Order: sequence, then structure tokens, then C-alpha cells
Amino acid sequence: MKEIGNKTVGKLRLLASFIQKEHGISLARAISISPAKMQEVLSGKEKPTYRICVKVAAYFFIPVEILTDDDKELPALDQLQLDEDLLSVQRNDIENDIERQKQKHFFSRNWKMIGYTKRVKLVASVLVIAVPLIAFILFCASEVAYERFDDMNKYRIGSDGLDYDIHDPIQKKYHDDLEGTSKANNPDAYYVEVTVGAVLEKIKNISSATSSYEGRMQIFFKFDKDEFRNMFRHYARNVLMDQVIDDYYAESGETRPAGEVSFESWLEEHPVYFEEWIESHDHEYYPGETPSNVLTDKETMFVIGNGEFVPDSLGTMKELEEVQYYDENGNLRTMCYQKIRFNATFEKAFDSVRYPLDSVQFKMYILPTMDADYIRYVPDKSTDSEGVRVSGFTPYFGITSGYRVIHDTDEVDNFTLRLNYYYDTNNDPAVHFDDSVRTQLEIIVRANRAGISLFLQAFINLFSVVIWIIIAFYSQSYTGEDSVGMLGTGLFGVISSMLVGLSMVSDAGIFSLITMINIFTLAVIMIMTYQAIAAKRAQVRKDKVLIAYNGIKLRVLFILLTLCTIAMFVVIPAIAYMWGV
Repeated sequence: MKEIGNKTVGKLRLLASFIQKEHGISLARAISISPAKMQEVLSGKEKPTYRICVKVAAYFFIPVEILTDDDKELPALDQLQLDEDLLSVQRNDIENDIERQKQKHFFSRNWKMIGYTKRVKLVASVLVIAVPLIAFILFCASEVAYERFDDMNKYRIGSDGLDYDIHDPIQKKYHDDLEGTSKANNPDAYYVEVTVGAVLEKIKNISSATSSYEGRMQIFFKFDKDEFRNMFRHYARNVLMDQVIDDYYAESGETRPAGEVSFESWLEEHPVYFEEWIESHDHEYYPGETPSNVLTDKETMFVIGNGEFVPDSLGTMKELEEVQYYDENGNLRTMCYQKIRFNATFEKAFDSVRYPLDSVQFKMYILPTMDADYIRYVPDKSTDSEGVRVSGFTPYFGITSGYRVIHDTDEVDNFTLRLNYYYDTNNDPAVHFDDSVRTQLEIIVRANRAGISLFLQAFINLFSVVIWIIIAFYSQSYTGEDSVGMLGTGLFGVISSMLVGLSMVSDAGIFSLITMINIFTLAVIMIMTYQAIAAKRAQVRKDKVLIAYNGIKLRVLFILLTLCTIAMFVVIPAIAYMWGV
């Protein structure tokens, strides 16, 4: 540390007095240190530091030794050289402080300039803009949150391991009704349980121009042959009576008696033929049978609940396979297996994709033609020796049009088999339980959109437009610049984004996230255009009251629109995707 002379304080006092008297600037401001610190030094309470001496010497363009060395004297004060540009800036400190105080107290100062009528008008006009804008944003947020919550709730249905939708009281009612007539509660029940599984190969032809999509799949059926034959015996006696009698007379060559033939009386006379007929015809009514272009004489034993088979697409993958085994009671049983492949066109029973990363549920329904008195489906949820479920996707499964299946989680599966209890609405819905109920297999595939390039293009474009308008608002509000000329760029950006949004209609509902943001962006541009023109008009008229009025309104709207922009472009998209799968 260099030695500071005893006369240094006196020299500093002379310089401080000189600059204050001649130029109206304090020495503390001149060298940019704390006024309190300089006061301590000049009063002698604190010894000046060498750093302070260097700053003072540099300010007055003198060697530092003149201040620190007692043997050297200050030059004549009227001969000191100063930086005039620096002096000019420092002289304006008071004006700058006044301007800063004006900006700091902008609202209170301008509020005093406008009268009561203008104040009421200002509050009312801000509310007219703010209330609808905030209401729109809250509505959009509630729509997005509800859709996302509803989607995730749907996805969790069925992941609890149950075979039916416990959230639907009608489905639960039918399930309880069928449980009441089950073989466990009714040993004389003659229906057959058919275990049904599905393996999906492809989902394709997803088009906005149609109300359907196409699925290629394999369906397999497993059932007990003895139970099926017992069921078919009852089915023949109750439904196929005329066919059995007609076949008998056609094969025997006998002349059928005139008039109606009682099946019960006929059966008493021909019990052997009836059993032989059952044995020779039961396979035609197996659960997996359906006509094809090759085998046209088969009965249709299952149908597509929400669509139809693609012509000539049916093929048998596995001829009827019978496996014999002994049950727990030592009785020899026969298990039958069927497996077929086909294409089917399904109605669009999947949720409309309203957000580019939103998930969809492709829903396909398979149901038997026989009602629950004869055939009851049971979803096949079994796994192989490696723990992989038998039903699911082939290794080459894919979805076209930019979708991909979601990842399995503990709560949500990308593939679910579930029962629905199909009710024929042509009958009286008040009936507690009748023959119209069928067990319907529901296949649910959950997928996300794989590509979001269109959405990102529109989103970034719109976001840029809004930021541009916010900058214009800032320039108009805080610097008084005319921002009307900036609006043309914003309008061009919105138009281009709207065109991109229209090209996404096939991927999203009409009131999707992009549409919400488009509406918001247009509203921001309209607000900015009106306010910029109003502010410019006040400046042209040089009406200080009107300038103050618009100044307050512009700043309030700038803050409001900035917060609304954050909500629309950050908060709402986060709500849409925070519960992703």
C-alpha cells in the first residue's frame, strides 16, 4: 500500500469545492463513489485510500503523486482540465432523476392528470378487454384439462384386471345379471364359455375424409367341445327346429306331413337322427366360423360390432384343433381351438385427436351372433412361458398416418381386451334381462401421434407473432414510439399460421390447441391495433390528458397481455401434456 500524505485531505477538499462551485457536481458523483464515503473522507473521519486518489487524479488529468505527495502542490484550479462530455452527462443527473421518478410513479402521476370521467372510462375499457380475454384463456385451460383428465381416466379403465367396465352402471348391471345365471349358481345352465383373444397386425387407412379405419388382425377362440355340443343341442331345439325337420325329410325321402309339425312330437319319434344331426352339424356353428369367398356354406358366428369384414379377406390360420385332457374329476375332455385372420373396416370409435401429442384409443368390437344364453365370451389374458401375453401385437405391427402405440405403464396398457355387454336397443330397455344381451369383446389400442412438425411450425410462428406484438406494445408504452407499422408483420404471420392450422384439421378437432392459440393471437393483434391508433391520435392532437389516459391503458394492457401470453403458450400446453403416457 502506497503512503498517503497528510495534506491529501486538504487537496481533496479544494478539488471538491472547485467542482461543486464551478460545475455544480459533487466530487462523489464525479468519481462515482458513495456520497457517505466521500463525506467521511472530506471530514477527516476516514483516511483517503490510494484508489480514491487515483480516481480523483484521473478525473482532473493530474498525476496521482500530486495528491499523495505532501511536497507537491496542486496546479492552479483555473488551469485544471476536465472532460466536457463527461461533465455534460453528469450535469444532467438531476434531469435524469426527475425522468426516472416520473417513470417510477408513472401510474400515480398520470392518474392525477385525468378526470373522474376519464378514470371511469379507463377502468371500463380495460375490463372490456381483460374480462373476455381472461375468460377465454380459462375456458381453454378447462377444456384442455378436462380432455386430458378424461383421456387418462378412460385409459385406466380396464387396467384394474377386471373383464368389464366397472365405471358404467349399465355394464355392471348386465355383468351381475349374467353372474346370477352362471353355471356356478345354476348347474343346469347350458351356455358355453368361449375364450377369445386377438393379435393385431396393422391399423391403416386412417383418413379424415372417411369415418372409418381398417384393421388387420388375428382372432382365436378356445372352447370345450362337450360343453359346446350340449349348448348346441339346446340351440337346435329352440332355434333350428325347422331346419332339423327339413333336413330329416330331405335325407329320408319321406313326405313331410301337411301343416305344422310339432318338433317335440317329431323328436320323440326320431331321437337318434337328432343326435346324429347335432354331431354332424355342430362344427358349422363353432364360434370362429364365418363364410368366405372359398367356404360359402359356413354360418356367420361372429360379427364386427362397429364395422364390417373387408370382402375376401377372411382366411383360416389354423384348422380346428382338438386337444384331449382329463379334468380334475378324471373325466376325459376335449378342448377346441380356432384361429382366423381377416381385415375389417371399423367405425372411428377412437377419441378425436385435439392436441398434437394427445393419445387416442382405437376401439374394435367382436361379438357372437348368439346371445348370452348360448355363448359367452371370456377375454384371453393369459401369458406364455416367458410371461408375454398371448393377445397383443405381432412383431411387425404398425399404425399408419403418424401414430405409434404408447408405452406400457403400471396403470395404463397399450393393448387391452375387455368385455362389453351388448344390448339390442330395439327391445325395451326397461327389461331386466332377456335374450338380447350378448358378450362383446372390446379391443382397445392406445396410441400417440408420432410426428408434431406441423404443430411446432404453427406454434412457433404464432408465438413469434405474439412476441412481436408484445415488443410493439412495450415500445408504444414505455418509449412512446409509433408501433402501428409493426402490425403488418404480425398480421402476415397470423395468416400463415392459420393456413398451417387448417392443414392440421385432419389431425385435430376444430377447436384444438392450435385453434385456441390462433384465436388468442388474432385478439392480441386487434387489441394492439386499436390501442396503437388511439395513442397516435392523442400524440397528434397533443392532448396531455388523452396521452396520460392512453399511457396508463397501454401499460396495463402490456402487463395483461404478457401474462396471458405466458398462460396460452406455456401453461396450457403444459396442462395438455403433463399427464402424458
